[in-house]
Amino acid sequence: MKRILAVSLVALLTGCSSQIQMPDISDVLPGQELDRTMYLRGDFTLWDAEPQYQFKQVGPALYQAQVRFSTPGKVYEFKIADADFSEGFNCGYSDAQPSGQSLTLGQSTRADCNTIYNYFSYTPAIKGTYIVSIDFSDYDEPQVTITKK
Repeated sequence: MKRILAVSLVALLTGCSSQIQMPDISDVLPGQELDRTMYLRGDFTLWDAEPQYQFKQVGPALYQAQVRFSTPGKVYEFKIADADFSEGFNCGYSDAQPSGQSLTLGQSTRADCNTIYNYFSYTPAIKGTYIVSIDFSDYDEPQVTITKK
């Protein structure tokens, strides 16, 4: 019986191998680590995925990255995305968010991880190091927050 199950499983997996899809954020269970590295990507990185802007898990479903904003009053634009801006891992502002793309210090904003063009923006009042957090506790409505370190 075990052999039949094993052979059936191999046949099933072999037959479906051409249709394997990458999981998206909604496939990840709350509290579980993401299956890929996410980056803070913006005009300050020329939109590249740079190691110093890699998100680190700091709690269940909570990830953070640090960024230094050196020009007060400048509008900085960014997204939270994997190395390839993959569907399901390309997080910008949600069209359902009434405040639009602009983040307010210390206030959560809903993200959309299937967006192509919707980037966040933030205009610091003072230069310094800021922490960008993304909370995937609700994978259908992840929350992004920016705070001053």
